[in-house]
Amino acid sequence: MTTAEEARRRALRITTDTGVLLRRPSEADAAGVFAVHSDPSVYRYDPQETHADVEHSARFLEPMLDHWAEYGFGYWAVLLPAADWPEGVPGAEAEDGARVFAGLGGIRNHRLEGRSVLNVYYRFAPAAQGRGLARIVVEQSLALAPLVAPGTDVVVRTRPANAVARHVAERAGFVDEGLEPGTTDMQLLRYRL
Repeated sequence: MTTAEEARRRALRITTDTGVLLRRPSEADAAGVFAVHSDPSVYRYDPQETHADVEHSARFLEPMLDHWAEYGFGYWAVLLPAADWPEGVPGAEAEDGARVFAGLGGIRNHRLEGRSVLNVYYRFAPAAQGRGLARIVVEQSLALAPLVAPGTDVVVRTRPANAVARHVAERAGFVDEGLEPGTTDMQLLRYRL
């Protein structure tokens, strides 16, 4: 098995020592995605992106599932132990155990100025924020990146007003490059591998 194949196999399911689970998402996660993405506070900087119904969330998941099918990695479903957030939506898969859906995060292929990069994404329910989930996603993404796309830069793209997302990226070693070229409202942070 090659290093990339082993990395893709490992990326399917990662459990931290605190019980946080990162796993490949599935269609069954639409209800969890909706519970998170229908909350307007989750889209404070992009209110037009708030999900109106579970069908919207199912459509939102489709390109993520397609990316996993094609490349063997992508954005994870992020689940917390239910004891940490009893009101959360239970995980959709039997293997999730006593965990609840906290959000999505991970890396996937993206094009930036005609070049391939890996885009890091993290978005969590307000009740799940402040627990280090974004840090976990960024750390796991940076560990996976050189195995699945050696030499490819990793980027975080966020709204300039989103100081929390920028702070998480900068603490992980990303460098703020200012506005993404060709945009007036997207901050670009880069981690060079």
